[in-house]
Amino acid sequence: MAKKSVHLTTTTEQYIADRTPQGGTPNYSAHTNAAFALLAHIAKNEKPQLENSEWTEIYNVYAGSDLTKIALPINIAADILEYYGATVPKQLNDDVANLINKVVDLSQVQQFAIIDAVRVFWASGESNE
Repeated sequence: MAKKSVHLTTTTEQYIADRTPQGGTPNYSAHTNAAFALLAHIAKNEKPQLENSEWTEIYNVYAGSDLTKIALPINIAADILEYYGATVPKQLNDDVANLINKVVDLSQVQQFAIIDAVRVFWASGESNE
């Protein structure tokens, strides 16, 4: 595979350095590939079960968003409220309010898995719920 030019942030370099044995030379490719393998595993295994209508709602909330720059911690419930210009779920229809009540209880890992599924959907146009 052809070599790629990638800029690593200071945070990424520190992440790799912290996982390099003392006295060793950081293997940026190995650590980067391992991190992405772990992320793919997490995204697949932690993705919560949602109804098709709920996935559609979430896809619409993030349509046109640059999800490479998502704010942490992930807060899908707040993003849905903001999308509709609401401050509390009871200002919305029951289906959307129920979705907010469902995602508010999800862990950061589960919310990451949802955001990853949204990225895949908008990149490919295909859902793999």
